[in-house]
Order: sequence, then C-alpha cells, then structure tokens
Amino acid sequence: MALSIVVVAQALWILATRENRPSLDRVITTTAIGQNSAVYEVLSDSAGATVGMTYFYFVHEKVDDESQLLTRLDPRSAFLVTRQSKAVIAVNGTQVQARTQDTVYRYSSLVVLHEGELAIPVTVDLDSKMDQATPHAP
Repeated sequence: MALSIVVVAQALWILATRENRPSLDRVITTTAIGQNSAVYEVLSDSAGATVGMTYFYFVHEKVDDESQLLTRLDPRSAFLVTRQSKAVIAVNGTQVQARTQDTVYRYSSLVVLHEGELAIPVTVDLDSKMDQATPHAP
C-alpha cells in the first residue's frame, strides 16, 4: 500500500513539474505596429512528424536580436496559433487582419499593445475558412 502511494505521488510530481510549452524556433515575419512594436510570426517545429509546423502570432515590443526575442515570448500569450504561415495579411493602425485556411488552435480578438506607459487595445479580425484540399489527421 505504501509503495502504491509513493508511485502515485511520484507520477503526479512528474506531471505537475514538466514543461509543456512548445519551443519557439525562429521568426518568420515581422510587421510594424505602433511606435516601437511589431506583430511577430514565429515558427514552432517541436510538434513532431505527425503534427507538422505550428505558427504563433504575437504583438510585442521590437527586439533586434532574434534569440533574445524568442526567449521573451511566451507561447501562451500568442493571439493566434495556427498551422497557416503568413496568416497576418494587414496591419492598419491598431487593427490586425488575419486569414487562414488551415487549423486554428487558439485565437484572441483582442491584444494589448504596450507602448511605454500606455496599454493600447489592438483588435484582431480573423477570416478562417477550412481549405477542403488540405489533408488533416483524424
């Protein structure tokens, strides 16, 4: 009985402390927004052979060093996560227009842009239509 409790406790500890965040591997596109910020499209190729590549879209202050930017970004703060590259098609003021014809894993229509002391709301309009020719895993 005591051994069972130890095994269950150890399994729970392993599950609770493991890192589940996908890796952010490289910046694909950068689109200016605001005075000192950008919309970043970032590739994550950590899902493996069965899932394919995933693209994370962020609003973040401009950072010139890509490796430094990738360590600052948190995958949980992406406003769009999809299998579609180049989903952001336009940025007009504080409005981002995105379009995808592939799987959308996460989407938020509102993002906060931090410009100095200001917190500026950014709206994200997403046009999402599944392309019937795109094969998907069941």
